[in-house]
Amino acid sequence: MDSLTQMALGAAVGSAVAGRRYGRKAALIGAVVGTLPDLDIFIPLGDPVSNFTYHRGFSHSIVFCVLATPVLAYLISKMKWFQADFRDKTLHLKLLLILLTHILLDALTIYGTQIFWPLPVPPLGAGSIFIIDPLYTLPILAGLAGFLIFKSPRTNKLMLLATTLYLLWGLGAQLYVSKIAAAGFETPPQKMLVQTTPFNSLLWRILIMEESQYKVGYYSVFDDSKEIKYKTYPNAPALLEPIEDSFAVQRLKWFSKGFYSAEEQGGKIIMRDLRMGLEPDQYVFSFVVGQIQSGQVSEIPNHSVPGERDMSRLATLRARIWDEQVEMPAGSCTEEGDPVLLCAR
Repeated sequence: MDSLTQMALGAAVGSAVAGRRYGRKAALIGAVVGTLPDLDIFIPLGDPVSNFTYHRGFSHSIVFCVLATPVLAYLISKMKWFQADFRDKTLHLKLLLILLTHILLDALTIYGTQIFWPLPVPPLGAGSIFIIDPLYTLPILAGLAGFLIFKSPRTNKLMLLATTLYLLWGLGAQLYVSKIAAAGFETPPQKMLVQTTPFNSLLWRILIMEESQYKVGYYSVFDDSKEIKYKTYPNAPALLEPIEDSFAVQRLKWFSKGFYSAEEQGGKIIMRDLRMGLEPDQYVFSFVVGQIQSGQVSEIPNHSVPGERDMSRLATLRARIWDEQVEMPAGSCTEEGDPVLLCAR
């Protein structure tokens, strides 16, 4: 989640667990500790793909939470103004819960979290909540304000409960849409992803990977019809075969869990993480991983592909929540069933 949300969540959890004992200082420490795992983003790892895929690694693991808790408790106990005893179990519990709630919340986003580091398993990323969701963040801030301003710990705890129920709603809605999407095929797709769209949990994006193409459809919880219309986009994973063993290709395949595309542009081979962005060309994370010269594919140092974000598409997404007749922004791609794939840049 975004830094503001994680800071607010840390402060709210800290206040709920230790507010009676430490007062407003519990919120302050909670806010600081709640942002610590995300500081790994400032550690340079040598290349863009590494920076991208190692974020939310060690610092977002259960191992880190367990090891960091006593260290942070010791450092805080040395702060005279906080007046805490290292042996205080409440202090340890507070710190552990702040760190755990941070990584668990991140695990519900599509970017994912490497909770089980150092085990070589892909990041856990449910995709049931967007990385920025006002309906989650604002109640936490309201509850925190109730504690800090009006000295009402009950308000803070009620808002934490409400936002937890909201997270459960997201998981339930995702399961509901997943069943509808699977029911639309005689044979359920082998590789299908259902994820929420930006800033809400009402409109869901369905991504289906096939051998040389992928399909994208949208479904709102308010749709009357159970039919999902898909648009089809070309994919050329065969471009990666000559550089299959390169670090960038292997790492991106692993991190994206197979939800990636490959294409050639101007002699460069580009991999895109299809889980984050809008089709056909508004993907947040795209990397050049190879080049084609004289018909030969070779590996080159990976680098990210800059691109402008068309924020006007968000208005169409909002409209689609309430009206299933709204046409989603998708460049020039044709609907499923058309004989030609047109994904003009």
